[in-house]
Amino acid sequence: MNQELVTYIVLGSIQRLKNLKIPSSSKMEEFLLGNFDKKSPIEKSIDTLVSNARGNLIVLLPPSSLPNKRSKDLLKKISMIDQSTWGWFKFNENNNDIIKNLKKISSSIRSIPNLEQGIFFTKRLYFSVGGIGSFGPSPFKEISKRFYSRIDPQNPLPALIIRTKNLNIF
Repeated sequence: MNQELVTYIVLGSIQRLKNLKIPSSSKMEEFLLGNFDKKSPIEKSIDTLVSNARGNLIVLLPPSSLPNKRSKDLLKKISMIDQSTWGWFKFNENNNDIIKNLKKISSSIRSIPNLEQGIFFTKRLYFSVGGIGSFGPSPFKEISKRFYSRIDPQNPLPALIIRTKNLNIF
């Protein structure tokens, strides 16, 4: 395991991700596709992806989204510190949709990230809380509660670059 490496896991079904282009992996970054199928539970697939990831810092991303350069640099620095940590990304401020604004308010009040915000965490912290837990309509709700039982989150990083309006995993 390379502690400076950041592993980005793009969440989605095989069908949803089949035409998605992701950046190629490098010495500092590894990109993996979730490729969930209906036969095996999503939780088990995510546990397998995280355990097989080479990086110390894991980033779960919605389909067709990537962190911007500033966020990537911050994630690399967080990975080099080698301390248990977790957090998420800010909402995109350029969006004036009413539903998005309600999600922003809900996320800030509950301190639970939405799917479109993504989430990042260290591999050590992930396995110390027993994995992702249940992956329901609010996919990061259970894991956020588990992480909160250990440590407080980092301040949110700059918003993700989202290249689609369809953020459904399936």
